[in-house]
Amino acid sequence: MITSFEGTDLDLSSYVPVNKELRLWGFDDEERSVLLAATTNIPSLRAVVARASPAVGMEDILLLQATVDALDEVYTLVEHLTDATRSRRRIELLDGLRARLCTSMDGF
Repeated sequence: MITSFEGTDLDLSSYVPVNKELRLWGFDDEERSVLLAATTNIPSLRAVVARASPAVGMEDILLLQATVDALDEVYTLVEHLTDATRSRRRIELLDGLRARLCTSMDGF
């Protein structure tokens, strides 16, 4: 158990959505690693990605609930990452993230 982080830069509790409609979004460990690296200096988006937890009955999938606004911000980040990369493999990974973000934001 980790303690004594309240009130520090690592305390992301102020970014937890309250009383808003939440959507479900899923991704895998590799995608999470890319998103965590890209959100090191963006606490609001890092909090979204960090909330993901393993899905029951679905191996290798992490699920989280987030507002449409938060998912839209992640989508914009993924677009910027796609524009900045030349790796075909990474572009495919980011395209998959964008597709699932669209599905989540649309409520399907």
